[in-house]
Amino acid sequence: MDIASMQRDENNFDFLRFFAASAVVIGHCYWLSGLGAVEPVRLFTGSMDTADIAVNLFFVMSGFLIAASWIHSRSSLDFAGKRALRIFPALAVSTLFTAFIVGPLATGLSLSEYLLNSQTVRYLTNVALFTQFHLPGVFTENPFPETVNGSVWTLPYEVLMYTMLLLLGLLKLFGRIAVLALPIALMFIHFHLAPNLGLESDMLRKVTRLGMFFFLGSALYLYRKILPWNWKIAVVLLTLSLIGARTEWWFLVHVLTLPYLTIYLAHLRIPRLSRFGRYGDFSYGIYIFSFPVQQLLMHWLDPHLSLPAFMAISLAASIAIAALSWHLIESPALRLKRFLPSNRPGISGAGLTPAP
Repeated sequence: MDIASMQRDENNFDFLRFFAASAVVIGHCYWLSGLGAVEPVRLFTGSMDTADIAVNLFFVMSGFLIAASWIHSRSSLDFAGKRALRIFPALAVSTLFTAFIVGPLATGLSLSEYLLNSQTVRYLTNVALFTQFHLPGVFTENPFPETVNGSVWTLPYEVLMYTMLLLLGLLKLFGRIAVLALPIALMFIHFHLAPNLGLESDMLRKVTRLGMFFFLGSALYLYRKILPWNWKIAVVLLTLSLIGARTEWWFLVHVLTLPYLTIYLAHLRIPRLSRFGRYGDFSYGIYIFSFPVQQLLMHWLDPHLSLPAFMAISLAASIAIAALSWHLIESPALRLKRFLPSNRPGISGAGLTPAP
């Protein structure tokens, strides 16, 4: 498998992003319907559920593709501009949609009380990555109460990873040694230093967890030309991950195996999958719009909605809204990239189209 020579229409990243976003929706269905304790993947792994693993998958792909984006970018402004156009326009619409459409439909307050409540105003700071989960009087009686959009917690960490990579680039440290040293350091902190020192910081756990996947993805981009990519290695890594389930060392094995498996699957030559994104990339829209839609469905239809029906309706509604988001918000925003400095041809990372 020659990853270095593949173009965008020869890889499966669009499909894998869609798959991961859909897995988040399906995984959340268990928790939002009050059945999180019997979520099958969590029962299998003993620690992480479907949505958790899908998020890890997202961060591996993001690390790989954002590394490519940095190498292909003409300047730090070009890089930052592309990342901002991908994240913030749809996030702004999702925040407004949740605050001023979903919220009024579900709140137990009067419309004037709801709109004038300081919590409603604070919720708008999600646009600036100050994560807020609650709106006044919204979803208070749901099986998973009060949380309006639980998916947005990852976005500040995603942008933090972009910033860390940007700083490495500006300091001329974005190379094979540094980009591999960083996830190793994060693994040391996550698996050894923090537990031994009794550090219980939720933020530290999230930074180290997501950072490991992101920067291992970046390392795989920089090492992609010299690493062996074959099915035998993939099968061995998958087997190790499966037999490690429900053991205390499963998550470490997961960290060490998921990045390779993800990038290997992304570059398998499967013609139909490689053309999956020809109608648009709906993954981000699914991710940021699905949770409030699912909560609203549960608010209206519980307890008359079976879990399979909830999954089917949630996924269909999320894909429909994501398609609108792509065609009306995300794609037009990405077209503004033409006003940023153009990419330089012939950079050392050429051969794989970077993230949009």
